[in-house]
Amino acid sequence: MAPLSTGSKNPIVAALKKDVLDIVAPNLCHGTVPLDPSEGSLFYKKDESSEARFLNFTSGNLKDQDIQRLVEASERATFGRNNEDILDESYRKAWKMDASQFSSQFDVSKAPKNIEAHLYKLNVYGPGSFFKAHVDTPLSDKLFATLVIVLPTIHAGGNLLLGEDGALLNFDSAKRVYDPKTKAPRVAFVAFYSDIEHQVLPVESGYRVTLTYSLHFSVFNGPLMLKSLSSDSFTTVLKSFATAIASPSILPKGGALGFGLLYRYPIDPKNTNLREFTGALKGNDALLRAVCKFLGLEPSVKILYSEPDGDTFLSDEVTDGEDISDLYGDGVPLKKKMRDAGGKLVVGYGDSASSFKLPVLWVTQPSEMVTTDIAYVTYGNEANLSFMYGDLVLAAAFPAYRQRVQHLKKKFPHMLTKKELEDIETALEDFPEEEEEEKEKEEESDED
Repeated sequence: MAPLSTGSKNPIVAALKKDVLDIVAPNLCHGTVPLDPSEGSLFYKKDESSEARFLNFTSGNLKDQDIQRLVEASERATFGRNNEDILDESYRKAWKMDASQFSSQFDVSKAPKNIEAHLYKLNVYGPGSFFKAHVDTPLSDKLFATLVIVLPTIHAGGNLLLGEDGALLNFDSAKRVYDPKTKAPRVAFVAFYSDIEHQVLPVESGYRVTLTYSLHFSVFNGPLMLKSLSSDSFTTVLKSFATAIASPSILPKGGALGFGLLYRYPIDPKNTNLREFTGALKGNDALLRAVCKFLGLEPSVKILYSEPDGDTFLSDEVTDGEDISDLYGDGVPLKKKMRDAGGKLVVGYGDSASSFKLPVLWVTQPSEMVTTDIAYVTYGNEANLSFMYGDLVLAAAFPAYRQRVQHLKKKFPHMLTKKELEDIETALEDFPEEEEEEKEKEEESDED
């Protein structure tokens, strides 16, 4: 793969990169909720022919042997790896029950109208149970987070660690499921982006009982993202973008600004067109897209493909590892396939744009170039053959200098100082209006 153009020596680009990386958006939340007696029961059965049983988590006299009956009605929990279900108690030791086998009075349906909470599993962790580091199984391209509800039981250990070795959060549910003063039962909860690595430490005593929900965006609500733009951090980012737009040294003939996304997203490797990407961007990625959209830079999600020691391409089409191998192995040049599929050849930011060539200045580097390595990730719960996590990029259209500064002056004059406005007028003398005609001529004469 050819080196990607970063403009790292340009102080304006360096400042923009710093401000983008300094964006801090929440990626988890946690807390407790009092558990009313009317919501404290859990009904379950082993199969259709078995008798239904129930547990009352607010009764105050729930014993380990009561939960042991729940364990006996459950199955040993598996996990996904390489698109296979694995039962390996050296990696995960726990029990699970599918949502069709139980019903909980506790309800989390009072979520914002654009979020859907899908009850997925009940898990039981008894003495010695644990689950090593993993990410949650991607079940849908609308999946964005996981919600874990810990029901009130007396237990020790079983901490949920988010991030590498708990770098993001060490969630000790044993100390949260009862009010420290009144001893009243309550549920402890933690919600986090589904691609965040996490693990469950060994339970030392008692039983840890959890309900797991997958959280989906039913509708992407763009205006919600823009509410954060008044914060100091976003004012800083907006100003850095405005400075980059106003600089004639950055993509003077137009192209795109490229950003490696911070999070991974569920994608269907067999049937995904990113022009119709429905997966909601998360945290920093969502806010970065909101800033670009606010400034009229037309951000879009893309995937990068690259030839070994050769060209790199931006594409709307996601393919799996087998298809990528086909690209290299059937004698048809990748360049031709990308052109036929509407992809773009990534060229240096000093080059000219055309119908096929796209100069890209990478403000933040992509984390990975292809998605084939994702198949080796260890997933929570069962494997899923339909979706995998993919490393994607955000490409923000960056018009030629004259066009973009005229838009900036018209829409956002308050972002520019008097000196910057004067510098723009001076710089425009070197960018005649005929530059667009020259660009069209270059497109017509563009070669493979």
